Amino acid sequence: MNGLVATALLCAGALPFSAQTMVLVEKTRVPTNVSFDDFRSFALPTLCDEQGRSYVKLAKSGPGMVGPLLRLSAKGQLEAEFDTSGAITNLYATRPNGGVTMVYADQTGKFVENFAPDGNRESAIRLEPPPLPFFPMQIAVFRSGDILVAGLQTHPGYKASTAVYDPTGHLIKQFALDGDEEIERAIKAGDPRYASAPGRGGEWVSRSLAITGDDGLVYLMRATSPTTVYAISAAGEVLRKIVVSSPLGAGLPNFGIRVVKNKLAVRFYRDCGSPLNFRSCHGAVYTVVDATTGKTLAAYEPEDGVGGPLACYDPDPDRFSTFDIPSGRHRLEIVETAPK
Repeated sequence: MNGLVATALLCAGALPFSAQTMVLVEKTRVPTNVSFDDFRSFALPTLCDEQGRSYVKLAKSGPGMVGPLLRLSAKGQLEAEFDTSGAITNLYATRPNGGVTMVYADQTGKFVENFAPDGNRESAIRLEPPPLPFFPMQIAVFRSGDILVAGLQTHPGYKASTAVYDPTGHLIKQFALDGDEEIERAIKAGDPRYASAPGRGGEWVSRSLAITGDDGLVYLMRATSPTTVYAISAAGEVLRKIVVSSPLGAGLPNFGIRVVKNKLAVRFYRDCGSPLNFRSCHGAVYTVVDATTGKTLAAYEPEDGVGGPLACYDPDPDRFSTFDIPSGRHRLEIVETAPK
């Protein structure tokens, strides 16, 4: 693998989860000051920053990604709105100061747009074209301001790629991840885990997610079964590859990973009718592993009614906050859950 330095393959040990999965119950419910009259739905992914502030886009009804990205305090107060409606997909990253960076593509190239903590646009930069062009599907920002962009080249074939840029858009490094080539071969052969037909597939990249951990590394999750998470430095070096299994064997990650105090929490679907049809999936379960060793630490299953999109995760003891729009109401709420 190109640029693989001091890499450790960390496999989360298999546990008899049926006996060890703990139930998450609602502890507190925080009404936010976000209300609306029209129908809204959660646009995934949702994110959380190091200060415990959560980010969610509530898409309006209709085509595209209309509607602002919202930053909420831990107490549910709306702090800022970011106009990311120009993006084709819900593709953004949080910055340590509370700002947001989004990436988009048009016929002239790939661009990154930066928003200040108050929601105002700061700057837009053009990304230097990499040697192997690809469509961006994930983005994360290092503390240094360097930017990781990952995505997929769809013609010819389905090839994944990852690149790191400096804050001016200059390409630092483009590289492939250990395991990408194996999946690309499986898609070409029509492996039913990844391809609906020979040569047709890409959900393992399009359903992936990149976040910045509180250790300063970027964690890029590949939507494979079992799930793989790569800890990547600002120099584009893969420091760790962590393999994480779902507690109940569903195997498909549900757009949620968080890394706090050397703990990696991965949100999975509870059950899926098909590995290629995410619309057949429902429910949520979590696996928590040691982000430095890959050792499985705990597995959780939320009780009914508290399994909404992941907002933030706090370890020691493990607590998860999720978003919810109660039935019949037009107000967003944040629900904190913890083991029973």
